[in-house]
Amino acid sequence: MILHGLNVTNVRKFVAPTQLCGLGPGLNVLAARNEFGKSTLLAALRAAFMWRYSSTGRQVKELRPFSDQAAGPIVNVDFSIGNIACHLEKRFLSRAGMSLRVGDETFSNADAEEKLQDIMGLEAQGRGEACGVWSALWVTQGDSLKQPELSGRASDALTACLEGELGNITGGAEATRLLAMVRDERAVLLDGRGRPKGRYKAAIEEEEAASAEITRLLERRRALEDDIETLAEKRRLLHHADDATRHEQETADLMQARRDRDRLHQHAARLKAARAEVQLAHGRLAIAHDAITRRATMEAERQRLSARTDELRAAMDAAQQRCDRAEQATAARRHDLQAATVRLQAAQEMHRRASQREKASAWQREQADATTLVTRLEQAAAQVAQAELHLATLRVDDAMMNRLRQAERTADRASARYSEQAARIEFSLRPDIAGQVRINGAPLSGTQLEITAATLLHIPGIGDIRITPPGADDHAHALQARTQARDALAALLAQAGCADMTAALEAHVTRQQAERTVSEARKMQAHLLSADMTDPAAALAAARARVMELDRLLASVAQDPDAAALPPLAEVQDALGTAEAQVEAARAALLSPDGEARQARDMLTRHRTELEQAQQQLDRLTLELTRERMAQPDDTLATRHQEAQAARDTAEGALRACEADRPDEDEAMVDARISRLERTLENRRTEVGELRQDIAALSGRIGIAEGDGLDERIAEHERLRDGHARERAECARQVEILTLLADTLAATAQDATEQYLAPLTRAMEPALRGLFPRAQVTLGTDFSITGITRATAEEFDTLSDGTREQIAVLARLGMADLLHTRGQQAMVVLDDALTFSDSGRMEQMFDILTEMSRRLQIIILTCRSEQFAGLGARRLSVETAGA
Repeated sequence: MILHGLNVTNVRKFVAPTQLCGLGPGLNVLAARNEFGKSTLLAALRAAFMWRYSSTGRQVKELRPFSDQAAGPIVNVDFSIGNIACHLEKRFLSRAGMSLRVGDETFSNADAEEKLQDIMGLEAQGRGEACGVWSALWVTQGDSLKQPELSGRASDALTACLEGELGNITGGAEATRLLAMVRDERAVLLDGRGRPKGRYKAAIEEEEAASAEITRLLERRRALEDDIETLAEKRRLLHHADDATRHEQETADLMQARRDRDRLHQHAARLKAARAEVQLAHGRLAIAHDAITRRATMEAERQRLSARTDELRAAMDAAQQRCDRAEQATAARRHDLQAATVRLQAAQEMHRRASQREKASAWQREQADATTLVTRLEQAAAQVAQAELHLATLRVDDAMMNRLRQAERTADRASARYSEQAARIEFSLRPDIAGQVRINGAPLSGTQLEITAATLLHIPGIGDIRITPPGADDHAHALQARTQARDALAALLAQAGCADMTAALEAHVTRQQAERTVSEARKMQAHLLSADMTDPAAALAAARARVMELDRLLASVAQDPDAAALPPLAEVQDALGTAEAQVEAARAALLSPDGEARQARDMLTRHRTELEQAQQQLDRLTLELTRERMAQPDDTLATRHQEAQAARDTAEGALRACEADRPDEDEAMVDARISRLERTLENRRTEVGELRQDIAALSGRIGIAEGDGLDERIAEHERLRDGHARERAECARQVEILTLLADTLAATAQDATEQYLAPLTRAMEPALRGLFPRAQVTLGTDFSITGITRATAEEFDTLSDGTREQIAVLARLGMADLLHTRGQQAMVVLDDALTFSDSGRMEQMFDILTEMSRRLQIIILTCRSEQFAGLGARRLSVETAGA
């Protein structure tokens, strides 16, 4: 099999039609950077051959483009089987379908899927991925470390190759047949995990059940003996607990304890009432004392506030006098400051006029530069506007051109499909007859004719021939598709304002030139802008504003004819400094009296505020004190205080008398005695009832157990247990014999298997010895490499990652070579393989790949272009279709 072309559309990052170019026999290498899409191309190739077009699984959905999850992936593959050219097209998800052309035969959908699986040796698995040897030969990224997994059709393909060379090995087959029989016999007694089953398992379970029943019966006999001893103990305890004399004594003690508790409760109530009376008397005394204290405090506060108001009035008078003196001094110094300020303003005006006179020449030069800049900015802005206006009239930009090209390709493909489905007739007629032949009533013209609908051919002297091509509906659909594609192209051309694609190309070139003109005009405009003013409009407005400002300044200088008569600028600056110093001195002299006046006013305001607050407090306190004395005079308040003291003394005397009459017993101890006696009586009643119930239950259980015949039942189950033990031992002996026989037959079958796998081993060893001289491999029955023998025998799993990867690649090459030698289809694709190989091993692998490529097509996808430059392979490229 040779792969000639791969075209993908709407596959992950490849949205536009993209093709893999340069494919041919032998070695092919696609070297590109990471995330270029190499693995995507291999996934598309596997999908085309191994995934059903109707599949909607996760793998197919992951092929959808990143930018449009609704688009359906499309894969086209050109390949050859022997000398037969084939073309495969698959559409997934959206408008799913498939077509396959093998030589002159064309298949569609399910028929195409079946035909593809037949010629490629694939085995369908439901609606998902088909399996075959190709999954082992087309190695995806990261799988080069693993050995190929072969099953189904893939295993059958290799088996057919091996049997074709080796034939039937009689001894091995007989050993295998006997081994299967022995294993079947052992399977009667053991399951797949080596655990007993059938009668072997039943014997073990019956033996265990009998042993368990014996244990249960022995336990019941021990329980019967325990029940007899427990019954005697319960009867003794019941006799001790059911004593009438002790019960009467405990009941009398409980009644006496309850009478003692009632007496203590009565005393506690009297004591509580006496304490409450003392607390009430203390509260009344405290209220009377607080009233007397509060009234004395209010009187002292009233006298303090009266003295404070007198002090504040005297302070206000002194502050007013101080404020008057400070204001007089401030007015005199403010007059001096005003005179100094007038002199300063005159000096500043003279300095301004002299400065303008000095700056006039510099302003003139700056005005000329600013005027030039304005002119250049205006010209640049006009050029940019003119170029942009011209660009706006051109509608064929890159996006429009891409749409036109896509529409043109669609129309070309529709026309090609229409032409492919047409029936072609070639004529070779004599000139005198050609003019008489008519097609649908019209004279025949030319030597070829394409027929897509029912056609009437009239031959004079012979008759009429009606030609009806097959698939008229398909022709109609193809004609409709071609018409729609051409109409879409015409509509886009009309939208672009072009008559045809040639005019569109010329308009596109004109627009590109206009874009370059706009870019150059903007660059010239950018050269005129400063770093802090990148906006052309803002820069032009700022330049014009500066020109106007300079014109105003120069005009102001021209309006002052006396400026030339002013003193030199240095003298004017000295006069200005003197005037400023005089103003500062006048301001400093004003600070002292002004600050004094502010302090005096602040103090006056603070004293006035304090006086108002103190007077308000004094008035409010005087009013409140007067009201209280009218409601309750001082004499009445003193009398209430004396009465409260006498009531307190009386209540405290009564409390002391009650405390002296307190009983000696503690109430908590009496409550504890009552609780103890009640609990004792209740526990004895409960204990007697429980003992009587236990005695009745034990008596009944002992009677039942003694009638069951436990000793006879124990002896019977011991006989059953011994019988099942003998059956279990016999089954174990048979398993041991069958296992020994199976091991012996397996060794015989292994020898036959090694002879059976010898051709595959021989196919792998040339490539392997090119990398590891004098090395030998060992294969398993599943065609995997189980070990390699160099100086010593080594298991495959113990080798380094690099060695395992190299051997896994060589195994796939050996399988492909064996398939090719036996006339079956084979080619190898390696995606990012040999990543763990050193430079020496890599050179040897290059030699092996080169030798294999003489018989096989090998495609290598890699991101290490420098490392694979020495392979000498055909270089592949990925391009947009039609570019």
